[in-house]
Amino acid sequence: MIKISNIFPASMIVPTLLLLVGGISYGSLFSANKRAIDAGFPFLSYAFWQVLLAAILLLIISSFTAGLPRLNKTNLNVFSFVAVVGLILPLLVITAIADKLPPGVVTLCAALIPAFTYILALSVRVEKMRLLSIGGVILGFGSVLLIVLPRESLPIEGSWVWVIFSLLMPVSAAANNTFSAMLRPPDAASISMSAGMMVIAAILLFIVSWSHDGIFLLTDAGIDGLIGVLWAGAALAITYTCFFEIIKLAGGLFFAQINYVIVAAGLFWSWALFGDSLSIWIWTAVLLLVLSLAFMNAGTSRSLKEKQKIES
Repeated sequence: MIKISNIFPASMIVPTLLLLVGGISYGSLFSANKRAIDAGFPFLSYAFWQVLLAAILLLIISSFTAGLPRLNKTNLNVFSFVAVVGLILPLLVITAIADKLPPGVVTLCAALIPAFTYILALSVRVEKMRLLSIGGVILGFGSVLLIVLPRESLPIEGSWVWVIFSLLMPVSAAANNTFSAMLRPPDAASISMSAGMMVIAAILLFIVSWSHDGIFLLTDAGIDGLIGVLWAGAALAITYTCFFEIIKLAGGLFFAQINYVIVAAGLFWSWALFGDSLSIWIWTAVLLLVLSLAFMNAGTSRSLKEKQKIES
């Protein structure tokens, strides 16, 4: 008999809640992006401002709670790695393929992140081969297929070269999920780590956006643009704080499941804010998503127990 405690063990309650909070927050970015870009925000300037605002917010909160980020060699390596591999590189790939491939293909690329993360984690021996984890990845990918395939046939409007290029997004995200968990100092506060990473990302994005768009002020896109970028900054701050805490508690493979939550959450935000209808396919996808998280919870819990036995 399968016990509920094996599917949702107590040790995985906090990581699961953080995964949902982070996924729901990041899923709202699609709606924030629509508002800001429609208001006239250049994409790269918009990316810079949302990251800068997230950095300022996190620095303020961390100064009153866990303390400001420590600028030692270990932390700077983590900040730079996550900023480039986990945030900026996927963002630039998405920008490059935005008018080359249909949205459904981009969604499927994001859905490949958990599978790529698992394969990479296996190759560097961070994870073991587990049927539960494999089942969780398959169910999560299936949930995204139910969302995408019934609504469009996924025609490839660009050449096959752009399809191959788009795979840089799941590859970079998988590398971020896997190696960040290995590099992250175990005693560092997640909010301080997130603040430090955002500062590095903001500096790099300023250089890129300034060279491409010039100086675009925060208020140049009007009130709608301002609301959109403030919203996006808050969502980024929440998501990446959850990221650092989840990889500390449960590892990068478990965090990779956030991409399934993001897809589902993005649809719900679209329904709530823009009145988009949700079909039976969406509800079925949500059910598969819940099952995927249950499988991943069980697999991650077993992995953590084995690591604790080895350490003791």
